[in-house]
Amino acid sequence: MEFNLDIFSILATAIGFLSMVLIVFTLRKISALNTKLTLQTAAIAKMQSALKSRAATNAVAQNAEIIYQDLLQHLIPIAKAANVTPRQTPEHPLWQWAGGLMDEYSANPYVLEHIRQAIKLDSSVARAVDSYSEHASKFLTYLAAADSDGLLATTFSDGLLGQTMTLLAQAKQLASNN
Repeated sequence: MEFNLDIFSILATAIGFLSMVLIVFTLRKISALNTKLTLQTAAIAKMQSALKSRAATNAVAQNAEIIYQDLLQHLIPIAKAANVTPRQTPEHPLWQWAGGLMDEYSANPYVLEHIRQAIKLDSSVARAVDSYSEHASKFLTYLAAADSDGLLATTFSDGLLGQTMTLLAQAKQLASNN
């Protein structure tokens, strides 16, 4: 009877040990699956975010001509009031006018004074400055929200759009001070 008890206890211990090994193995597999699921969920979330950003950026690109025309219609009267002509380049007309304004300002800082006087004396120029600044600011805000890496928004804000916004903000500030 003792021999059977020893075999029974050895058998019970072996079954217990195997059960423990099986439980540990199962828990490790569950943990590994949980880790994989977490990583996949994170990857899917990143993909969704990238697709939303790409869709928003594509919407901006598709609507760029409308946005450019809107900005252009406000910039032309401002540039004309300062006796500025557009650049003669194959760029979009918005960038030709913005470039012409910034080129003239870099060659002749008195352009700022011309714009300041135009803002003070001509309410349509003052409205054009306000509209241009408001629409350009909204465009940059929209770009910043849609641009996941910030490259496109930075390109616009550091480029001609941002430069003209700064110039017009200075002119408006000077006009309001006098």
